[in-house]
Amino acid sequence: MLPAFQFSLGHQVLQGLVTVGKYDGTHPCLTAGTTAGKVLIHCPHSRSETQNEVIFLNINRKITSVATGLLNPNLGHDVLMVGTQTSLMVYDVEENADLFFKEVHDGANVIAFGNIFNIDAPLCVVGGNCSIQAFDHEGTELFWTVTGDNVSALAFCDVNDDGVAELICGTEDFEMRVFHHEDVIKEITETDVVIRVEPLHKQRFAYALMHGTVGVYDKLTRAWRVKSKTRVNCINCFDLDNDGVPELIAGWENGKVEVRNEKTGEVVSKDYFQAPIAALVHADYRLDGRTCLMCLTTEGDVRGWLPSSAGGDGMSGGGGPGMSGGMSKLGMGQEAKDGELFRELNSKKQALTQELASFQEQVKQFKQGGKDTAQGVIPTDTKLNISLKSNKTQGTVELHLMTSNYSVIRAVVIFAEHLFDGEACMLHPMPPSNNVIVQISPSKDVQTTMNIKAMAGLSSNSVQYHVFEMTYAMPKFAMYHSIEAHQVTKTPEGFCQFYLSKRPNWLWNWIHKSFINIDEQMPQPKGADKALVLDAHFISLRTGEPLVISMTGEQGGMITIRTDDIEVAGELIQDLCGFLQVAELESTASFPGEMEKFKQVLMRVDEYNAVRLKLTAEMADASNLVKALIVKAEDYRMLSDMSNLKKVFGGLQQTNGDLIAEYNKRANNHQQLLLQLKEVNMMIQKAAKLRVGNAKTRVVAACRAAIKKNNIHELFHIIRTGHDSSTS
Repeated sequence: MLPAFQFSLGHQVLQGLVTVGKYDGTHPCLTAGTTAGKVLIHCPHSRSETQNEVIFLNINRKITSVATGLLNPNLGHDVLMVGTQTSLMVYDVEENADLFFKEVHDGANVIAFGNIFNIDAPLCVVGGNCSIQAFDHEGTELFWTVTGDNVSALAFCDVNDDGVAELICGTEDFEMRVFHHEDVIKEITETDVVIRVEPLHKQRFAYALMHGTVGVYDKLTRAWRVKSKTRVNCINCFDLDNDGVPELIAGWENGKVEVRNEKTGEVVSKDYFQAPIAALVHADYRLDGRTCLMCLTTEGDVRGWLPSSAGGDGMSGGGGPGMSGGMSKLGMGQEAKDGELFRELNSKKQALTQELASFQEQVKQFKQGGKDTAQGVIPTDTKLNISLKSNKTQGTVELHLMTSNYSVIRAVVIFAEHLFDGEACMLHPMPPSNNVIVQISPSKDVQTTMNIKAMAGLSSNSVQYHVFEMTYAMPKFAMYHSIEAHQVTKTPEGFCQFYLSKRPNWLWNWIHKSFINIDEQMPQPKGADKALVLDAHFISLRTGEPLVISMTGEQGGMITIRTDDIEVAGELIQDLCGFLQVAELESTASFPGEMEKFKQVLMRVDEYNAVRLKLTAEMADASNLVKALIVKAEDYRMLSDMSNLKKVFGGLQQTNGDLIAEYNKRANNHQQLLLQLKEVNMMIQKAAKLRVGNAKTRVVAACRAAIKKNNIHELFHIIRTGHDSSTS
């Protein structure tokens, strides 16, 4: 198979910084970020002979993201949006003019173009340092919210089929959050940093992780995923077989391009390049009415393909140069469905055939070996019992595997997300015994399912083993050990209170589901406070800090969560409200320790801002001095006064060295400022998680307004009560 076209840009391209825009409203132009702070624009459809096919825009800053879109509908053509570490520039390529330039202190890691619910105008959505901002074509900020960590991916997709595209945000804390305006309707925890998200088809979207995983979600439920040892650089969704449903295209660090079926993840075809893949985009680049898929490498090589039904130059199997196995052409309609069903049945047949062959081999050995062989077969009533227990001494959760008789466990393999490095754990007990303990210490509170495979035999010398395959759910708060009230050494100073008109046993059902070693029957509170109808005490296996959950009958049910960690309180509230299907929740909170740390963070932000302004002023003075020295040097050169010329150049060199030193100071100061701003945004996120629904959204907006006014007292009041002082 031959590609529809291929060419070279002649310049290296940065990974992920590629897009296609119609800057005159008609002709598509390939746009890519390059080294040295430049944006390359490839215009193959030049309107004049004097215009070069490749033009450059000097940004003079490190480019972090690029995007295009019809930000101003009145213009009638796309504009270029360029993000850097500290700013956002929106540029009209056709008119060679800036639409606006905006300082973005949180940075512009990712840019997405689209519409946010309840905002009519198309927006440039910028993901930065724990925050998401959106601007219209005039540079007016129309949307702002916080996330749990630095934003690494943004995309729009209608995940709940309500006719409105939601904003999907991937962050460096392994989370994907789905925003409906400012409301987070779903949080998905993945196993590594989410680096790409792409809308696929209807409610389905594709994602890619930093460690080499690509997959698809269907209505917020994972449909499939595959993991590779190679890093995935980019993904795109394109209907390559022309069956009306796009495939998932993945570009890898080793130069491989894979086309995968969007329903099963099966590899349909693949191709190889000599350099790492920088980006995958699609557009009608030849202006023949047919959209083509384009792949760019980091070396600037470009190759494009048409869908398979587009003729001989499409994705048909033919072995062209640089191709591996060719691109297979799938049938359309019923033929494609039949082919997919055949492959599915064929894979089931192969699995059953292997299983049958294994049983036949065991029967054969049993007949040949007689009684000696029979010694290796475990009793037919053997069961594998699984339980979770807390190990307070080790600070871990223990998974206990025990056979129901004298059979021994030779090996255990556990597959689970978020629990082990590499998502798997293998254990060989020496010597084999009927009771195996696996130590588990997850770093985050995440509910997960363990797929357990255990090899059991009659003795350590058995030649035949039975493999038990079981699944076991790990509760979200398994790392909290249940204790009696009198065992609590100190009472936490921090607490969060809220009212829920639910019966105490409903709350106890949630505790039973979310923690381990909890009795099904709710015990009676043993404390001196007679108003308590529920009282549960825990201790963190990670930090040793206490956690108390209590409930009184006041106003239908007042629940108090006592802990010194505001993040833990937020996670508990979100999980409880999800379990009880509570859509709206107000709360009041007091976390003295956290607030004191937050106060120190805000003071450091002020200090770093003051230093930044001072350094900027000093650098401006030094820049003016450089200009004056250059003019003076040129005067001495024209007068042939070499002695004074040398003196001026000596001073110029000294001033230049001072400028570089000042720049390094400013860069270090900026990094420290970013870290502190991240802490500020994370605190707003934690405070918002203490509420649910409109109250959560209101806290984020009110905190943003208080920070803009630099009203620290107001900010603390909002975190504590959930309202600003005017509302209160």
